[in-house]
Formats: sequence, C-alpha cells, structure tokens
Amino acid sequence: MDKLLGEKHPSQPEERTGIDAPCGDLMNGDGRLAIVGCPVLEDEIIYLLAKDDGLTNIFVVEDEHSRNLLRKLDVVRPGAQRIKETGINDIPECEGRSVLVWMKSMGLHEEPKDLGAEVARTVKVLDGNCSVVLLFYGLCGNAFKHMNILFEGVQTPIVILTDEKGQTVDDCIAVPLGGTDGYLRLLKRYAGVFYMTPAWAENWPDLIKKMEITRGTDMNNLDMLKMLFEMAGYNRVLRIDTGLGDRENFHAHVSKFSQEFNFKEVDLEPEFVSTKVSDDAYSRCIGMIGRKKE
Repeated sequence: MDKLLGEKHPSQPEERTGIDAPCGDLMNGDGRLAIVGCPVLEDEIIYLLAKDDGLTNIFVVEDEHSRNLLRKLDVVRPGAQRIKETGINDIPECEGRSVLVWMKSMGLHEEPKDLGAEVARTVKVLDGNCSVVLLFYGLCGNAFKHMNILFEGVQTPIVILTDEKGQTVDDCIAVPLGGTDGYLRLLKRYAGVFYMTPAWAENWPDLIKKMEITRGTDMNNLDMLKMLFEMAGYNRVLRIDTGLGDRENFHAHVSKFSQEFNFKEVDLEPEFVSTKVSDDAYSRCIGMIGRKKE
C-alpha cells in the first residue's frame, strides 16, 4: 500500500475565481484525486486547493462535517460542486484534473477503531471513482497503523500524511511541525503546554471532549476540567500559527480558551512551522495522477 510522500511546494494560497471546466459522461475517476480528511485539517486542505493552478473541478460531499470547509473554500476558490454521498458513483469524468473532498466527523477520534473503520468504508466507496486517495490524517491513536490490513482489497493507491523520512505523522498537531521529529523538538522546548493550531482553537469546545484525560468528565463542570488540566501539568497555551485560516479569529479563540482556564498564552517561533507535510503529500498524489495518464 503506497503511503509515502513526494515533492515540496510551500507557498500561500492565492485567491481564485470560478471552476467551470466541462465534464463528460465517463465515471472511471481518471485524473481525479479524492481527499478524505478531518475538519481539524480543513485549513491545510483549502490551502492546497486554492493554490493548485492545474485544478479544473472541485467536488465536495456536502454534510455537517464539510459545512465549515465549504464556507471557507467559497471565499478563496468559489465554484466547488456540492454532491451527496449517494452521488459519488455518478460524478462524470472531467477535462483536466479534479478533486473530490470528503470530510469525516471529528467525533470519530474518540475511538481509533471506529475512525479507522469509517475511513476504510469511505475509501472503499471511492475505490474505482478516483485515481488516488489522499488521507488527511496521521496515526491518530494508531487508527491507521496497519494500512495494508485496513484497506485490504482496495485497488486505488492510498497516500497518508508522512514526514520526510516516510513515517506517518502522529496527529493533526504534528502536521504543521513536519512530523515526529518536529513534535519531539516541541515537546522538549515546551513542557506543560496546551497546543493550539488555528483549527484546534476554532473547535476547542468540541475537541477537549475527545481528549484522553477528559473522558467521562462532565464538560459543563469547568472546575473539574481545570483540575484535570492542572493534574496533567498544563498552565500555558501555545499558539501554533500555521499561517492558514482566519488569523484574527485564531487569536480570539485562543484568548477565550486561555481566559476560561487561566492559561498563559505563548507564541511558537515561526521556524518550527511549515506546510511541508501537506505540500509533499499533495505533490506526490498529483505526480501519481500524471504518471497514470501517461
């Protein structure tokens, strides 16, 4: 099972207008990249789509999990076509390269086995309807540790987010840090710190419910949550500014969190952060599509 990465292409997204390349009647998925991802990494996905000049059509499975992605995508690259899960087999073949985005629930992270099973089901639906599947996930509690077993029988190549050594990244926080080595550097430099990327900050009221240390805790009991964080050694919140998403809202969300739990706010040095993991994965997929067309 292919789960390696390719070339880097770090840059910021540019504003694009409509997507209007014609589509025909074929439905074999040639020239189409499918992205299956978590909403916590939606800013990275939007960044890649916004800067891809060779992209002619974007399809997004419209449901509650893609609502926020669609709202943001409409700003930087309007024209994405909304489809339902039941309509995936009916997407026509299009001229040029297209992308199909299918976001999954953040709640799946509560049980890694459930996350792996749902993504495997999703990939099997996509099998035969695209040229490559890109999983915008890391190991996520070892949900994707055994790729060959999880996706047994799938014929479409699958790429997952990895570092420059080819190792699958740990989780969504590791993505902007470049993978495991960057994560370890961060842990050594910032102990007793709660990490916040823009998407994590935007969704923190929901995401803290899914943390290991908060399981079984009444989320309305703020004193209990404060005690749990104190026991875990948290007293600061680290802003990991990826350069993506709404920067103003990012700071506002982090401030609300820090005020809620009496944490001190700290900014991560820019040299820790890059889009390399996301860039490399996307570039590899585009390369695979190109070779398949030859």
